Amino acid sequence: FASLAVLIGAAGVALGAPWADPAVGLLITAAILTVLWQTAREVWRRLMDAVDPALVDQAEAALGATPGVLAVGDVRLRWIGHSLRAECDVVVDPASTVVHAHQIAVDAEHSLLHALPRLTGAVVHPDPEPRPGEDHHAALAGHR
Repeated sequence: FASLAVLIGAAGVALGAPWADPAVGLLITAAILTVLWQTAREVWRRLMDAVDPALVDQAEAALGATPGVLAVGDVRLRWIGHSLRAECDVVVDPASTVVHAHQIAVDAEHSLLHALPRLTGAVVHPDPEPRPGEDHHAALAGHR
């Protein structure tokens, strides 16, 4: 891009437009500043653990499509270098055995690994579906 711009600027000057060279210089400067701004913004987002909302939507869809998952709770994604890690809550049948709930969580993690290419692992927490008046995390309420 820069080489072509320099040629255009030189051609403009040669054709009697002395303003062409500085104008092309300003265009190159604007292009460099635009790329710098976009790169700096992306680096800042990564530093602040920002993840594209579309990735969260993909994760929620993959979890929701997993057999045995009745609902999807919190989904948290975090960049660690160039890879993603996830922490997710899924709702399962309260009559499930521990072994069955664990298998659903493993299946949900497997679904996530296929849905999100840069995901290297996930912690999937199965919660029993609450009945009216039940709060399976009541003991933690004072700590959140």
